[in-house]
Amino acid sequence: MLHIVQGGIENGDKAWLERATKRGLSHSWVNPKRTRPGDRAIIYIAGIGFFATATFKSEAIPSKNWANRYSSRMGNVRLIRPPVSLGVIRRKLPRFKWADYPRSITTPDSTMEAKLLRLVADRRRLGSADISEKQFVEASLAELRAAALLRAKSKLEPREKRSWDRRRAKAVAEYVLRRSAGTCEGCRQTAPFLRADGSGYLEPHHVTRVSDGGPDHPAHVIALCPNCHRRVHHGADGKKFNKGLMKRLKALEPSAQN
Repeated sequence: MLHIVQGGIENGDKAWLERATKRGLSHSWVNPKRTRPGDRAIIYIAGIGFFATATFKSEAIPSKNWANRYSSRMGNVRLIRPPVSLGVIRRKLPRFKWADYPRSITTPDSTMEAKLLRLVADRRRLGSADISEKQFVEASLAELRAAALLRAKSKLEPREKRSWDRRRAKAVAEYVLRRSAGTCEGCRQTAPFLRADGSGYLEPHHVTRVSDGGPDHPAHVIALCPNCHRRVHHGADGKKFNKGLMKRLKALEPSAQN
């Protein structure tokens, strides 16, 4: 049987799950009364999504810390990387009513259990490749970053139009804009105006021009306000300013592979 259980960040649940994966730890966790040894769990963390899976090791007993709640010992923790965000869960499983208001533990029926397990298995097998471009708007920052790195290219293949053009990955642009959180990564000022969807208007800039063979990769693309973007391309100090942006990107994407 599968149960969806809850975890938090500030209470240390997320940190414990990360340690448990590395060290093989077990821990008492709030779960449904009907939980039995061998039952499986998907742990949901608000603001992050499906974060890990685990196996229950004991019967459910009344919780010492929560009235009318039960807990069991949980182990065999495995993280889901990147976590499956709530937006992606809703889009892929539109009939899963729990996702409309995910503030409780639940035990899905056998049909939904199979779909949930397949969703987690696909994420582990495919990573962010299971997210289509239509789902980028609902994806979390972690999912967008994984998608951007997956779709990143050391060079962009040209295609013939009236002039040479290069096909940039939408995932890279979406991730970079989300990474900026509405603040120009050049001047560090708030985006000058809002788009129709309410997000701050910024523009992705390749610090090494794609026309010169520059990579379409998060470590080489920065989100700029129109003023900074024009400064790079047309300012008297554009080249110097661009070199500064290259240094800033090293801090923004320290773990990205070039």
